[in-house]
Amino acid sequence: MAQVGLSALNHVLRQQVWAREKLRAHAGRTVRMAVVSPLGRVSADARIATDGTLETTSSELPSVSLVLTPSVNAVFDTVRGGPQALAGHLKVEGDAMVAAAVAEIAQHLRWEVEEDLSQVVGDALAHRAGQTVRDLSVRSTEARERVRSGLRQFLVEDGRQLIESSHVRGLSQALEELDLRLARLESMARSRRG
Repeated sequence: MAQVGLSALNHVLRQQVWAREKLRAHAGRTVRMAVVSPLGRVSADARIATDGTLETTSSELPSVSLVLTPSVNAVFDTVRGGPQALAGHLKVEGDAMVAAAVAEIAQHLRWEVEEDLSQVVGDALAHRAGQTVRDLSVRSTEARERVRSGLRQFLVEDGRQLIESSHVRGLSQALEELDLRLARLESMARSRRG
């Protein structure tokens, strides 16, 4: 399983010259990639090759560890932003220089789907398919915003069934002020009695 994931990652790295160049500067260093879930931890170690790709290695002390803990937020972020959105859910530890390079690559690495598709169906059809996917993504984002706006208007503005956070903060401040005033009044009443 780790080899399949590593092969896929190397395929994407081969499409991105800038990412391989970043990794080449750290050739020979090791990266441990792990996923921690309630079912356990799965990890794989890879050494950065001189060409900037990754090759499997036996477990040794890694230069950098990338740990992903799956969560509901990670799933929703991935649905919204694609695999790149997982970068925000990665914990990167280890050698500062290697960690910075790996974190940047994790955040900006993109799979050139159209390039791979063009090898199967040709450039024109691959471009059309890519454009269709981009259009669907834009429409999906617009629809999500319309739903969010409609829900907000229904729940917060029209029906007042929920309270906006600014109103909650204002109410909280007013209650704190009331508590302070009550404490002063109680203190004054005690001092008059005593």
